[in-house]
Amino acid sequence: MITLPRYVSLTSGHAEGIDDLTAFDNALHDAGIADLNLIKVSSIVPQGSRVVPMRSFPVGSLVPTVYARACSDRPGETVVAAVGMGLSPDGRGVLMEYHGIGTEAEGKAIVRRRVEAAFAMRGLELHEYHVVVAEHTVQEHGCAVAAAVLWGDEMDDQPEPWLTERWTPDARFAVRVREPIFAMRSPYQHIEIVDTFQFGRMLWLDGTVQTSEADHWAYHEMLVHVPMFTHPNPKRVLIVGGGDGGALRAVLQHPVDEAVMVEIDQDVVRAARTYLPSIHGNAFDDPRARLVYEDAFTFLARARARFDVVLMDTTDPVGPAMRLFTQDFYQLVRQNVADDGIIAAQSGSPWLQPDVVQRNWQAMAPHFPHRALYLSHVPTYPAGMWAFILASPARPLPTTPDPARFADLGLETHYYTPEVHQAAFVLPPFVQRLLTVKL
Repeated sequence: MITLPRYVSLTSGHAEGIDDLTAFDNALHDAGIADLNLIKVSSIVPQGSRVVPMRSFPVGSLVPTVYARACSDRPGETVVAAVGMGLSPDGRGVLMEYHGIGTEAEGKAIVRRRVEAAFAMRGLELHEYHVVVAEHTVQEHGCAVAAAVLWGDEMDDQPEPWLTERWTPDARFAVRVREPIFAMRSPYQHIEIVDTFQFGRMLWLDGTVQTSEADHWAYHEMLVHVPMFTHPNPKRVLIVGGGDGGALRAVLQHPVDEAVMVEIDQDVVRAARTYLPSIHGNAFDDPRARLVYEDAFTFLARARARFDVVLMDTTDPVGPAMRLFTQDFYQLVRQNVADDGIIAAQSGSPWLQPDVVQRNWQAMAPHFPHRALYLSHVPTYPAGMWAFILASPARPLPTTPDPARFADLGLETHYYTPEVHQAAFVLPPFVQRLLTVKL
């Protein structure tokens, strides 16, 4: 027996004041929807999250509000938000969203393509299609909002798949999985990409979180933009690791001549290229990017190049990666960085991996006399607080970034600003003490 949703509506709205949002309800008949028989929903997420394909809900499930929201504070700019809903003849459906700069027509077209692609991927016939879209031209600041609200009976309790990372013997991190996306064992590690309710798509290597769609920018922006804005004019950049492409994408936001990424596992790049486009943004195809699939030790020993900035986007120091946190490795890095160059290295959790922070700090010392540790907050990494080390053979650190240079680039960042850059070097006393302890 089919249980129909109690209420279905589409809403859209816009506002000139971000904190004074006004929204209006599009009644069911205004959207041309009557007695919607939404039996299974394969694309729904909690309020405020990005809408992506997922497993089917049971008949009579509670389906929460989903919406797209695009905001801007640039006068004259037009922002658009849209939510599209498609239904198959047997009642299966998807909801897709789009938000960004553009017109109502563009928003409708993009959402339509996303719905069609979701149906094609599942081999389903698109029987009905409905879209709600809001367009707003900004006067001072404002938003465009489009929402789909579907209420039904409460969802039955049922076991859910979870992925768990062991942070320490006594602490773990777990996320509920919406849908497995990709899994394989490469010659180097087990690669897994899953779609999660809380963090969107996530890349896991050997059972540890590497990045997620929801918070990757808190890591990549701070790993990349801090050293890039510390150096006065970086033109040649080396990335060690970084197979997900997030660091490469951030580097290419700067006017560099060349960005070389040395990643040992080509299968990680292949998986990311296919399944994590929101993280790499097609950076792999930029003509300034050069991908080298090789062990970093081998590359650095042979290259003897002179890079302005070197970024250590490595995995945790476990197994073969332990070599990347040693004096021998940083000696090779020093041979490949310009005398006035900058390096930045991810250096673990001060809370749960203090030995990693200390090991990296001390390993750099003989080759990089100028060092400074800075922090970011990455929710999916152990304990959230994450350490980076900025180092240079000759340049005193840290330095004050130039706000005008940041403004001239017009970067649309989520975490990094020149003010955050400066504040990141202000360390709590317990982190400062880590740097004075000899291992």
